[in-house]
Amino acid sequence: MLRLRVLMFFYFCALIPIQAQIDSISQTRTPIALGLRGHYGFIIPHSEVIKEQANSNPWGFELDAALHLISEKSWKNFTSFPRVGATLSYINFNNPEVLGSAINLGAYFEPIIAVRNRLNFSFRLGLGISYLNRVYDVETNPENQFYSSPISFLLFVNGMINYRIRPHLQARAGFFYNHISNGGIKQPNKGINFPTASLGIEYILNPYDFRARVKEDWRLLYPERFKIKMALFGTAKTLNNEDNRRFGIIGTTVYGSYVVGRMSALTAGLEWVVDYSLREKLRRENLGNDFQKGSLNIGHDLLLGKFIFSQQVGLYLYRDFFDKPFYYQRYGLSYQINPHLFAGLQLKAHGDVADFMDFRVGYVF
Repeated sequence: MLRLRVLMFFYFCALIPIQAQIDSISQTRTPIALGLRGHYGFIIPHSEVIKEQANSNPWGFELDAALHLISEKSWKNFTSFPRVGATLSYINFNNPEVLGSAINLGAYFEPIIAVRNRLNFSFRLGLGISYLNRVYDVETNPENQFYSSPISFLLFVNGMINYRIRPHLQARAGFFYNHISNGGIKQPNKGINFPTASLGIEYILNPYDFRARVKEDWRLLYPERFKIKMALFGTAKTLNNEDNRRFGIIGTTVYGSYVVGRMSALTAGLEWVVDYSLREKLRRENLGNDFQKGSLNIGHDLLLGKFIFSQQVGLYLYRDFFDKPFYYQRYGLSYQINPHLFAGLQLKAHGDVADFMDFRVGYVF
């Protein structure tokens, strides 16, 4: 399901600089974790056209490096001591002729929760890029309907159980949900969804102690809880498997954001899109000439310092051509450059089918 596999669409494009301040009260050096883990899983056959090729069990291994944020600011923002890190992995899809393998480079954000002496739990949200060595080709590899771009996007979410064997050594076991696609930029693009179980170990430089602190009123972090935001966005996409030409898509959105918790805000607004790929489709099939769409969006923002991960549901209020459902989903990541300017990425999808990924800039009033 897309809302699971894109639970962090483009979650952290620049995670490491988020706020790796050192907490001089509890520790003088930032903890660093270096890990190695193995993966084994299966491919979800979310579409009939990929069902036969989905009968496979991917396997691979992963190298991991992370900084543990132990600053006062981290505690105020998240009431925990999260990690930010980078990961390099190799995944063999166990189908060399059609699917090949992937080399993935990603970044992630990982809060640590429910600390119990040597035992603790964590969940990870991340994104990255993936190099795929066997992609769709109309002549040499037509059976691969999963992906058609050698360079695609990686999205993942996981839950982990962590057990500290020694101060410097920790065992980790967990479950990952992974998704690779090109965001609809090139067709075919069904995307590959492959859950994996993982088992690994990590070495910790400068071992740390979790120390619970007094929780401050989150309202003090947001003196202005309601804000109006406006953004302009654009992208380009191909129309089908046979035509490599890309057609532009531009749009604008205006919405309100109201903070309701330490890490949560509710949003609602309007969106208008001009889709030149739709114009070309209508021209070729003689279906009309109105290629603009207007919609209402409601959603939620996950507030992570200067990063905001957004999830929205859109309802079409205006469109002349009805080839899609009346609703869609959006998943996005934005970065607050200063109090008024932000930039980010968003993915728009209809159910399990990605429509397009856009790049946007915006202004906070």
